[in-house]
Amino acid sequence: MHFDWSSDLETGHADIDAQHQSLFALANELEDALAGDDFDVDTVENAIYGLTDYVVEHFADEEALMAEVHYPALSAHRSLHEHLTRDTMGFAARYFNGERVAASKIAPFVAGWLQEHIRGEDVRFVSFLKRD
Repeated sequence: MHFDWSSDLETGHADIDAQHQSLFALANELEDALAGDDFDVDTVENAIYGLTDYVVEHFADEEALMAEVHYPALSAHRSLHEHLTRDTMGFAARYFNGERVAASKIAPFVAGWLQEHIRGEDVRFVSFLKRD
């Protein structure tokens, strides 16, 4: 499986779009690490850490921008971020506790969730930014 970035995922905010593209690239790195015949534990674990860490970093950056501009839906948006973070970390914890198949669920979950989130919530936020 490959997670393609497409123009319909662009919000129109350069920094947010760049971070979203990075998240898709990291999801692809994890998928690539899992797809090879030579399963390398270090490569898979580094890809999991990279993706989960960047999810947290991106959400923190996005929420800081929302707070800076007094985005009225920040609290609801933050709750959505917390939900994805909790679920993503849950998959990662299952993998690190010996459930190898959990690793294969992380990238599709994150990429699928992001596609819906970007098209809805993030586009609304950027529209709010453009009104000012």
